Amino acid sequence: MAYLEHIIQRLETTFHIQVHGNSTRHLRIENVQFLVAEDENSIHFQPETLYIGNYQEFHSTKQNGCILLLNSCMDSQAENGLYIYQDLNPFAVCNCIQEELFQSHKANLKKDEMLHVLQAGYGLQSLLDTARTFLNNPITLCTTSFFVLASSPKQFQDDKFDVYNNKFYLENNFIQNMKEQKILDHIFASSAPIYATFEDSKNMEYLFCSIHIKHAAVGYLCLSCAIRPFRKEDSTFLTELSKMISIEMQKDDFYTEKSGLKYEYFLTDLMEQNITNLDFATKRLAQLGHTLYQYFWVIGFSFDSLSASYMNPNYYIDQLLGIFRNSMVFFYKGNLILLLSSKYRNPYEKVNTQKLSHFLQLNQMNIALSFRYENLLDTHVYYKQVCFLLKKDCCNTISLFRNYEDNYMFHLFEGVQNTMNLKSIVHPDIYFLQKYDQENHTEYITTLQAYFLNSRNALSASNYLHIHKSTFFYRIGKIKDLTGFDLENETILFAYEFSFYLLSYLKNTNE
Repeated sequence: MAYLEHIIQRLETTFHIQVHGNSTRHLRIENVQFLVAEDENSIHFQPETLYIGNYQEFHSTKQNGCILLLNSCMDSQAENGLYIYQDLNPFAVCNCIQEELFQSHKANLKKDEMLHVLQAGYGLQSLLDTARTFLNNPITLCTTSFFVLASSPKQFQDDKFDVYNNKFYLENNFIQNMKEQKILDHIFASSAPIYATFEDSKNMEYLFCSIHIKHAAVGYLCLSCAIRPFRKEDSTFLTELSKMISIEMQKDDFYTEKSGLKYEYFLTDLMEQNITNLDFATKRLAQLGHTLYQYFWVIGFSFDSLSASYMNPNYYIDQLLGIFRNSMVFFYKGNLILLLSSKYRNPYEKVNTQKLSHFLQLNQMNIALSFRYENLLDTHVYYKQVCFLLKKDCCNTISLFRNYEDNYMFHLFEGVQNTMNLKSIVHPDIYFLQKYDQENHTEYITTLQAYFLNSRNALSASNYLHIHKSTFFYRIGKIKDLTGFDLENETILFAYEFSFYLLSYLKNTNE
């Protein structure tokens, strides 16, 4: 069974003619049959049969079926039915139609076979291998960041691939060709297949077809005519294959979280330490159209637990890309993760912080900022900092803005709490003063905390406590009498301050 419009296309391509007339071109045709003169008045037209006849003999026949008349008059356009002006061999026309019916039948059988593969859960590779038995050409499944998910033949290689860590990526020149001919723009904007040839390989034609999940492009198929020239049914078949691959990819949460932008897979490789070569990483970043500056930050965004509903992921990503220039954003393991590169040491140097604050408040979100770093390959390390900051009740702040600089001590404590008793690291003078305050109703612990909270400045600490400076030093003197504390002893100062950080962490974690 084939669509009438596809049969017409094959006839026009094969014989270099044009089929005229009126007919329902989306009609499905199951077989072809010749009109015979003596049967003209008794024939019962079948609804899914295409009839072939000579115009001179059958132009007056009532058009109760789908009829194609050959050697037609030039003025027959007003009549019903299909017409070819040229005097073609009826048997050659019939053979051409039969070929279309046969190819369509083969395609339908192969689609059924692919559907069984999909239902059985054999995976992407089996889907491509099954499709290739019909397409008879190499086929590649790529992500939107040019990583090759699968190819058939499985070990197929040519000059359009780079290999890194036993993984395949599209080669830079091939990506540039796609960008120049706006293939990528088409992939992101449309689900329709598109043909392309490139200047550096004019003898090779490619057929691209995007793969969408929830109206967002997550990848695309690339078919090359390395074995045989393309047939017109290839594009239709590739479209059906892309739909099945979309279904298969949605079985994995990794793909259902995709936002439709082009760098999720590159960022995922960075976060999971799959890239260990800086030149390769820099090249990939350039391919994705991003400038490499000296400084990097990983920034995470999480939704507040009170947030009732989430909008389309692309909304959040578009907003953040507008706030943070030269950044890349994607959804990863339930959070929005942003990689920022800048020539400034302050990540907010060119950021409208008021707009950012409004965005966070409006969407009930928190932001977590890693330490600044300069080696792109260290991204996975700084991503872990952000993961810590995004954990509930782990930080020494209730602000929407969480900076690792303010919380690195807490991260340190979390890392060692399984190997030692954290309470035992608190300086014994602190425990002693806590007990002394309880028994004598003094405020020596509060005084010490104020001193450290105000950068070890006595005047600022006294103002913070709303006491006179002399009262502050009186308390310090009493602490010295009780513990031997010395403001000039840097070691004891650090030990006390460290202990306060640790006590705060233990309080937050209910230890």
